[in-house]
Amino acid sequence: MTRHELYATPIPPKTSTYSPVSNRDILAEIEEELDKKNFSIKHEKYNIARKGDQVIGTLGIANDQDPEIGFQLAFRNSYDKSMAVGFAAGNIVWICSNGLIAGDIVYMRKHTGSVVEELNGRISMAINQLGSHYEKIARQAEQMKNIEISKTDAAELCGRLFIEEDIVKATQLSIIKREMQEPTFDYHNPGSLWELYNHVTHSLKESHAANYMQQHIKLHNFVEKTYWLE
Repeated sequence: MTRHELYATPIPPKTSTYSPVSNRDILAEIEEELDKKNFSIKHEKYNIARKGDQVIGTLGIANDQDPEIGFQLAFRNSYDKSMAVGFAAGNIVWICSNGLIAGDIVYMRKHTGSVVEELNGRISMAINQLGSHYEKIARQAEQMKNIEISKTDAAELCGRLFIEEDIVKATQLSIIKREMQEPTFDYHNPGSLWELYNHVTHSLKESHAANYMQQHIKLHNFVEKTYWLE
């Protein structure tokens, strides 16, 4: 969905118990704060559900220090009270528009009261802190590149993601298997945890809009804990 189409979705009226948050206003606030820090948007994507009443927006933010690592901002919003407005920021795996939300900064809030003002404040804070998180994710990426993963190890890991953690679905397991056999992208470290990690994030593109953000966060936290990434 393009921004023009996103903005065309009608915004519900405000009531005594409901304060809508405009998708247009969220993006305007994000761009204003990025501009203050001289960041630039490389790509943007909007996943929708319920005819536009649910949306997950992801913005890839350019970083000149490393062609493989960049910043990502993501927000979720609804116009039908089906899910709280949320915002996440972090340093991500960033290759060929394949994105991960690392979950360094996460904010979620019901559509009530002063939600707009609070959300804007969190967006400003998150963008100010992005630089410090870059070093952590870049360091973890290098660690993953140096961890070899056999087919047996990969099968066990994917099984845990499916059965124990409920992070990937059966259809996404098929995508991961296909990517392992014929990768869509070249991650330059064949047989590594880094390569498998990206195959999994690629499969998560098929996630429902309401689950997209949380699945990425859970994946990163699981890998970080399992492999003692620092």
